[in-house]
Amino acid sequence: MTRAGTAVAGVTLVAAGAALFGTVGTAQALGPEAAAESIGALRLLLTALVLLCLAVPFGVRALQAALSIPAVWAAGVAQAAFNYTFLSAVSRTGVAVGTLVAIGCTPIVTGLVTRNVSRSWAAATGLALLGLTLLLSGDLDGRVTTVGVLFAIAASASYAGFIVAGSAIGRTSTDTTVAIWAIFTVAALVLAPGLSAPLGWATTGRGVAMVGYLVIAATVLAYSCFNRGLRVVPPATAATLGLVEPLVAALLGVLVLHERLSLLAWCGAGLVLGALLLMVRVARPVPAAAGSAV
Repeated sequence: MTRAGTAVAGVTLVAAGAALFGTVGTAQALGPEAAAESIGALRLLLTALVLLCLAVPFGVRALQAALSIPAVWAAGVAQAAFNYTFLSAVSRTGVAVGTLVAIGCTPIVTGLVTRNVSRSWAAATGLALLGLTLLLSGDLDGRVTTVGVLFAIAASASYAGFIVAGSAIGRTSTDTTVAIWAIFTVAALVLAPGLSAPLGWATTGRGVAMVGYLVIAATVLAYSCFNRGLRVVPPATAATLGLVEPLVAALLGVLVLHERLSLLAWCGAGLVLGALLLMVRVARPVPAAAGSAV
C-alpha cells in the first residue's frame, strides 16, 4: 500500500473508532442508573477477559512481553482514569456537554504535549472546535455543574495521555490485539476497587444489554480500530479526528434520545465534517515499526 493509502486507511480506522466511542454516552443513558465507578470497572474487567481470549493464540511470551512495555502501563492507567472521569462527567453534565468538553479539549492538550502540530492541524482543529461549539451551544439543558466540567477536563487529559501512549505502543512490533489486552488488563486492575460498589443493576435486562454493548462494540471493536490507526496516524492528528465522537454523540441524541438541534447546531455539524475531511487530505503517516500493519 502507498504512503497516501496507508495514511487514509489509518485516518479511517481512527475515525471509525472515535465514532463508536461516541455511542458510549447514549448507551449509558439508555441503561439503568448506576455509579460511574461500577460501570467503568465492570466494563474494563469484561473487556480484558474478552481480549484475553483473542490474545491467547499469540502465546504467553507475547502477553508477558506486552506487559513489560512502560507505554502499556501508561496507557492502561490513562484508560482507567478516562473511564471513571468521562462517565462521571456525562452523568453530571449530560451527554452533549460532557462529551464536548472531554473530547473537544483533547486535540489541544495532545498537540501541545507532543508538539507535533502544523498549520493544517491548527486549522482543522480550530474549525472542528468552532463546529462543536455551534453544534451544542443551543442545546445546553441547564445540567452543567462545576464538578461535572472538572471531571470532563480530567477526562480530556486522560484521553490525551492514552493517545500519546498508544501511539508509542503502535511504533513497536507488538500486535495490536495483544497490546490492547495488556492495556485493558492494567486498566481493569486500576479500577478493580469499583467492583465493590453495588452491581445489582448489571443483572437486569437493560444492564446486561448496556454492558454487553459497551464491552463488544464501544470498547473491543472501537479500540481495535483506534489503536490500529495509531500505528500510522500522529497523536495530534488522531486527537483531532477524535472530535467525530461528540458529533456522533449529538446525532444519536437526536435520533435515539429524541433531542432537538437548532439550525445553528446543524451548521456546526457541517463544520466538524469539513474539518475531518481536511484532516484526511493533509494526513501523513508516521514511521511504522518493522512487521507492523494497519
